[in-house]
Amino acid sequence: MRTIHTTLAIAALVITQATHTLAQLPVAVQLTAKKAEAASASTHVLSYKINTARPVEVVSTVPSFDDAVVKPLKAKQEADAKAAAEQKAKQLASRAVLVIKRTPVIIGGDDAFAQLRFCEAGGDYAKNTGNGYYGAYQYNIGTWANYGGYATPDLAPPAVQDAKARETQAARGWSPWPACSRKLGLL
Repeated sequence: MRTIHTTLAIAALVITQATHTLAQLPVAVQLTAKKAEAASASTHVLSYKINTARPVEVVSTVPSFDDAVVKPLKAKQEADAKAAAEQKAKQLASRAVLVIKRTPVIIGGDDAFAQLRFCEAGGDYAKNTGNGYYGAYQYNIGTWANYGGYATPDLAPPAVQDAKARETQAARGWSPWPACSRKLGLL
């Protein structure tokens, strides 16, 4: 430690006794600034001038930690996030959208059940108007009771709906369809 102080004192003495032209030359000094987290090396250029009030002047400075590290890192993160968002948007745009449109299944006929189907739902086995009644015979959920394993009549195929209508008519007559059975003269 003593040799460092002696060396610095001799260097200061040599600098102060140097000629005017020598004193105007910039001298590069390698400094290492240590922080608690990490060490970073930087070069500072100092200028020694004997004939001024401030004999030592900093000619260049090291950029701050924010300018040298944080700002470029944030810029890269933002660019990466933007690229990821664009990639996801491309993936979503490239996916095909499948729209299932139910087409009505209408089966004609001359019997009373065909007339009843046309009166109740226009003969459409897939009818679901949102009024609580479903299918060609416009069953409610309570009467349908998951018949044939189908949650609602409009999801069941025509043969299953026809079988349930025949079963219902055999057990209860035409009364489950009061308006249409009167209109068709079935009551």
